[in-house]
Amino acid sequence: MLKHFFTRFQKTLSPKRCCLIFNSVKLSGRRCNELFKKAGVTVGNGFTVTPPFYFEFGNISLGENVYINTGCVFLDNASISIGDNSLLGPQVRLCTPTHPISPKERLGENRTTSQPISIGNNVWIGAGAVILPGVTIGDNSVIAANSVVKSDIPCNELWAGCPAVFKRSIK
Repeated sequence: MLKHFFTRFQKTLSPKRCCLIFNSVKLSGRRCNELFKKAGVTVGNGFTVTPPFYFEFGNISLGENVYINTGCVFLDNASISIGDNSLLGPQVRLCTPTHPISPKERLGENRTTSQPISIGNNVWIGAGAVILPGVTIGDNSVIAANSVVKSDIPCNELWAGCPAVFKRSIK
């Protein structure tokens, strides 16, 4: 605990150090917000995250009243934005990087490319879902547990499966 005390006086923290502290020390909501902001994350009022939580670069913007459940992983090589009042279930993975299919390209200079992920307001993403690079999820939509989302989701829709497919509209 004492080794983390002095981080309160630092202006910035690396995302890796932020995750280490967050996942090993119980913090109040205010201290949690301060910690994430020092790592470059933009957080709205009422943000809640349950440890463990992992992110890489701090390319994250969270709206107000966002809830991130335990075990979530954000691979944020590109930006990740989550709108107000959105809920992420346990073990959700948001993955902005990808790799070429060709082994020759995969082992070359451009091994990784990244595309942003955007999640709208009032979205619920169920436990174990995976959101792939470049996906936008519209307001009020629901992604069922263990779904793999590889394309954009319009507003007010329920999607489920691997890959995720449209199930029904939400009123």
